[in-house]
Amino acid sequence: MAQLQMRNAEVSDIDAIVRLVNRAFVAESPYVEGERINANGVVEMWGRGKFLLGEVDGMLAACIFIETRGERAHLGLVSVEPAQQGNGIGSQLMAAAESYCQAAGFREMELRFINHRTELDRFYRRMGFVPSGLTEQAGTHRVKVPFHFVQMIKKI
Repeated sequence: MAQLQMRNAEVSDIDAIVRLVNRAFVAESPYVEGERINANGVVEMWGRGKFLLGEVDGMLAACIFIETRGERAHLGLVSVEPAQQGNGIGSQLMAAAESYCQAAGFREMELRFINHRTELDRFYRRMGFVPSGLTEQAGTHRVKVPFHFVQMIKKI
């Protein structure tokens, strides 16, 4: 298993974050048109939270965005380089995010994903997340196939 080395993102990482997230979110292309994020979107998010990056042998392999929502951390843009998926990188990324959130004093972590992505449901359950019961309808902008977002929560 490849060992993920975590670090805080720097402004110079914005373009690499955009490339990684868009490659990782290609799995949503049957449901949503266009790319997931652009540099302006990352810059806008920068002021609301923190990007953590995971590298393997000096190459960006994973990232996650952590945003404060009260005593809860919202995890967004959870991304693993497609060529690295299935190698334990996602599990290491989630463990690092949990450690970060614990150290920051959060009591819970939450995330959401498109309901059609059943592989994510299985993965996040293995990571200790449980469905909150809340769903959020997707808007109509960029939607190819109707879907809703499923929210999952993990107490830490």
